[in-house]
Amino acid sequence: MAINNLKINKNNCKDILKNIKSPEPVLTRQKITLDIEDLSIEERYKPYLKKFIKNINDNFNFRNPNETLRTLTIKQKTILQTLLFPTSEAYYNNLNNKIYVGKNIDNSIYHELFHAFTTYKKNILSTVSGFNYTNIHTDIARSLNEGYTDLLANRYFDSVVSYKIEANIARKTELILGEKNMQDFYASNNLYAIIKFLSKFSSKEEAIAFISSMDKLSVYRNNIKKTLQIMNILSNYLVDVYLNILVEFYSQAKFDKADINIFLSIYKEEFTNYAFYDDDYIEKEYLKSPDYLDITSKLSNNNFQKQLQKKLLTK
Repeated sequence: MAINNLKINKNNCKDILKNIKSPEPVLTRQKITLDIEDLSIEERYKPYLKKFIKNINDNFNFRNPNETLRTLTIKQKTILQTLLFPTSEAYYNNLNNKIYVGKNIDNSIYHELFHAFTTYKKNILSTVSGFNYTNIHTDIARSLNEGYTDLLANRYFDSVVSYKIEANIARKTELILGEKNMQDFYASNNLYAIIKFLSKFSSKEEAIAFISSMDKLSVYRNNIKKTLQIMNILSNYLVDVYLNILVEFYSQAKFDKADINIFLSIYKEEFTNYAFYDDDYIEKEYLKSPDYLDITSKLSNNNFQKQLQKKLLTK
């Protein structure tokens, strides 16, 4: 099943693939063992670090977390930094491993701590932060990374979600890959694994175009109409991937009809009803859009049977 809405530049996809490699694996369990009281971090920030470690230590296998923690600094934003970054409550500087926080620290520090523990500097010109690959040739998956980081900060610390639509798409992607897999890929900087998985049930070019198209959300952040259009293109792609997975597993007798009905019902409910975090205007616009109706109709048993028939006819 091809996804027609994604704009694919094959040459661009080839260039991106050259710059996204499978990262060095995290072979052993990397638990955070440093005593927070021994760190030279201001006392007022230590309770946040303790809570972060307590909540995530058993669920994430970060790369060199003790070294990150040993050199981490947390500082209050200066007046100049506040003026330079007026829309950012806090931010992480990977050049010096410092988190700069504003007044509303409870809703921002955990997001930045996730950034700190998932940043991997391959060399002076190449940095990976969670899923985001940045070097002199490319900058990809920034939106996926911000959305998933927000999702995790909300999941583990009830932080306010700022990247609402990005978090929505990241969650829909996680529904396909599985929560544990997605968290493991994030902690080990393995964007390549996501592309590889999606490429099994769509083309490799479509998988890369999906991630690249998601990055456009930041460009149109203040344009609701354009943002919803991009979101629906991304959502349609994920629905098509999910249907391809079900068709493939059903044709291999891994699922029976009862299984399919259950999977379609659960996925449809989670996929179409996932919260926009009290942004009523965006939710209303989304629910009345033709793309939303298209997505709900795709996640029906009748449409699954049509897609299954197509697959059998092409064998």
